Parts: sequence; structure tokens; C-alpha cells
Amino acid sequence: MRPDSFFFRNGVLMLRRLFLSAFLIEMLIYITISALPLSDPALLSLIQSEQNSVDSLSFIPMLFSIFPHNLLIATLEVIPLIGQFFFVYSSVETSVVIAVEGTSIHTSGIFVFITLALLPHTWLELPSYAVAAGSSIYLIYLIARRRALLRAKIMKVLYMYLFVILELLVAGIFESAEIVMEQTLPAPDNILYPFLLWIPAIPVLYLLIRLFRKINRDEYVKNEDAGTGETGFSFEV
Repeated sequence: MRPDSFFFRNGVLMLRRLFLSAFLIEMLIYITISALPLSDPALLSLIQSEQNSVDSLSFIPMLFSIFPHNLLIATLEVIPLIGQFFFVYSSVETSVVIAVEGTSIHTSGIFVFITLALLPHTWLELPSYAVAAGSSIYLIYLIARRRALLRAKIMKVLYMYLFVILELLVAGIFESAEIVMEQTLPAPDNILYPFLLWIPAIPVLYLLIRLFRKINRDEYVKNEDAGTGETGFSFEV
């Protein structure tokens, strides 16, 4: 049996640790690339055109513009082998967009990223992509190294994909609400009111974390065979 390590428990790769690693890599990409002084007038014009088309929508049409787009990205990231490429590509692409937007207003893109990070949807959307990428790596591991566990664990992968769908839908709801407030409320309410969305967002995030732990409950078992599916909870990541 493989000795326990950061990624392995009782000889089995832990999906929750894959998620954590993917999320840290994702954040590193955003912080590093968004801080670059990038300038691209053509890209900026395209970004502004797309953003204006979304901003002009009412809440429900906006939600069903944002959610399917984000779900498509996450779905590609779940696909084995190509998922990791799309995860890195989409993170880099979005970071470049943020950097270009920052340069256009004569500031660092990292400031734009920090501004986005102050809003609830960021902490729902970005982790969902990390969950998708981690699930892809986990599925590759099962197929390549632990086929005996594939039948027992395949439902876990499916549940994680359904979790991504739910998380992105919730993220889309919050993002749409933020944009509608920013576009329709008078100043300074259009800046301040979106932060009030943290009031419902905090319990929602808590429930999603509990659901994530429930799906991955087999990985919180200590000194037992992680492949048995027995339950156990701890506060470790």
C-alpha cells in the first residue's frame, strides 16, 4: 500500500486535496498574470462589447447568459486529459482580460482582481473550476491506476460534476444580482449594495462546503480502507 502523504490516504488519491491544489494554482495564475501591464485595444473593445451586451439584460436573461457559458467551461475541464489544458487556458485567458482592463484604466489588473474578489460570486465560481479540474485528474487516476475502485468511485465523480453545476448556478445568481445592482442603483448604492449579498452568500457557502465534504466523506476516514466508503468527518482540508 502506498504510504500516506498530502495527496494519498490509505493508498488512495484524495479528490479534496486535488481540488485544493488546483484552486491554489488557479489563484496563483490570476494573481501573477493579472498584475502584468498588458495592453490590447482590440481585445479591450471586444471585452467591452460583450460586457455591455450582458449588462443590458434583466436578471433572468442575464443569469441564463452567464450560467451556461460558465458551465460549458467547467464541463470541458471535467473531461479527462483535455480538462487540465482548458483549466489552465481559461484561467490564463481570464487573467489576461483582467490585466488589459486594469491597464485601460491606468491601474494594475491585480487591483481589478482584488475588487472582483470582494464580491461573493468570485468565491463560488473560481472554486467550481478547481473542483472540475480536480475531478478530471481523479478520474484519470482511477482509470489508469485503480480500475478496481472505478465502479465504486464513479458515482462520486458524477456527484462532483452535479456539485459543480449547482455551485455555478448559485454563482450565476449572485453575479447577476451584483451586475443588476451596479447598473440600476444610484451612486453610491450601486457600489455598496452588492457587498450586502455577502449576508445570504455566507450561509450558502457554508452549505456548499458541507455538501462537498459529504460527497467526499470517504476521504475523511482515518486508519481504514478509504475504498470501503465508510464515513467520517474532521476539520482538515
